[in-house]
Amino acid sequence: MPEWFEQFDDRLWLKEDTGAEEDARLVRRMLHLRRGRKVLDAPCGAGRIAVHLARAGLNVTGVDRNPRFLRRARDRFRREGLAGEFHELDLRQLAFDGRFDAVVNWFGSFGYFSDEENLDLLCRFARALRPGGRLLVEHVNRGRVLRHFLTRIVGPRGPGRLTVRNRWDPASERVEGRWLLEVRGRRLRYRSSLRFFTPRQLGELFERAGLRVEAMYDSVDASPFTRRSRRLAVVGVKASN
Repeated sequence: MPEWFEQFDDRLWLKEDTGAEEDARLVRRMLHLRRGRKVLDAPCGAGRIAVHLARAGLNVTGVDRNPRFLRRARDRFRREGLAGEFHELDLRQLAFDGRFDAVVNWFGSFGYFSDEENLDLLCRFARALRPGGRLLVEHVNRGRVLRHFLTRIVGPRGPGRLTVRNRWDPASERVEGRWLLEVRGRRLRYRSSLRFFTPRQLGELFERAGLRVEAMYDSVDASPFTRRSRRLAVVGVKASN
């Protein structure tokens, strides 16, 4: 049976380009990136962040499981004359070894899998880093989400009207979602299941993956993380040899 993230309509995945340049600037700031550094963007989607990292002089490799997104990313890089490398790959199959100065997992793309797979993914990210390299995982601020938890969200999304019904499962620490996308008389239904981590839990996972937590930020503006922060970005460093 396909996993939930394999069934979503493409139009529900991709974030608009608005703000992408600023997001990439914040990524560079939080990871202390300079021109010429090698960066893995995983997952990269259609290259929303990757293209701005490449414009800033970084050597970018993107990974995503969706071939249509990768085709768009490659086309965008080609049109702008940017160098980039893209691979169609499930994150759980990452097998890079000591290749990158930084790995970026942006906009809540962590927590899709089982607890065992989520830890294994962090270990794969760590393995992909060179000694002294940094991993950035961008996540929700779980405390803030639960304090203002919305069981029903309604609004436009892509070409139609979207209704999402959410349920927090305290046993699994996951938000279980039911999505209804109404497009031109069609009703498309999906589900989602996202593991939400506390800052402490993420820090412990980083340590188990062999990464020292260097900093936690509000990823909206790269200010120091507090319980009131809108979102969370954790930066971990791989030990130098």
